[in-house]
Amino acid sequence: MNKNIEQVIEIEKQAQALSESALREAEKLPAQAQDEAQTLLEQTRTDADREIKQILDNSGAEQESERILSDARQKAEENKTLAAQNMQQAISFVIEQVIGRSQ
Repeated sequence: MNKNIEQVIEIEKQAQALSESALREAEKLPAQAQDEAQTLLEQTRTDADREIKQILDNSGAEQESERILSDARQKAEENKTLAAQNMQQAISFVIEQVIGRSQ
């Protein structure tokens, strides 16, 4: 009978040790979860900052492309207008030369 009591006491000690160990682990969980959440938050912010920078960089490139394209269209239009004026002058010159030679 004495042996049975010793076994029960030993089992209770083991149960108590397991309970205390589980309690210590449980007490660590909130701090661990907080650390993991902080790490995740920092990583998310870093990723978001990187994505924002990339979007802004691309946006700047698109704006620069649009500006260059707009400038090129404007120059092309100016050259077209100038060519039309020069064509009219060239036609007038040729007509004057032809008329002048035939007289």
